[in-house]
Amino acid sequence: MIQNLPDPRMVDMNATPAESEEATTEEARLDAALGAEVRAMRARRGWSQEVLAEKTGYNKKTILRLERGERAMTMAQMYKICRAFGIRPSELVGAAEKEIGIQ
Repeated sequence: MIQNLPDPRMVDMNATPAESEEATTEEARLDAALGAEVRAMRARRGWSQEVLAEKTGYNKKTILRLERGERAMTMAQMYKICRAFGIRPSELVGAAEKEIGIQ
């Protein structure tokens, strides 16, 4: 039986189970906030998910998953999305942090 084990390079081996769970929860909140901000920016421009997908080179399903917070956004994805919007990545991250109360 093959188990889905976390990549050992990505795991803090000194973290307690509670700390690991807390980090995972915060990361999920940040993913959701980043996605919500992308959706809001797209809507303010009157763009469909298809338009944003075309401008970034990603498919609509990827945009949908990022907007729903179902998928963690990579730095490359963030860069391409921000470039499509004409903003700096720090603006997107700052808006997401503000949304979830990190600042």
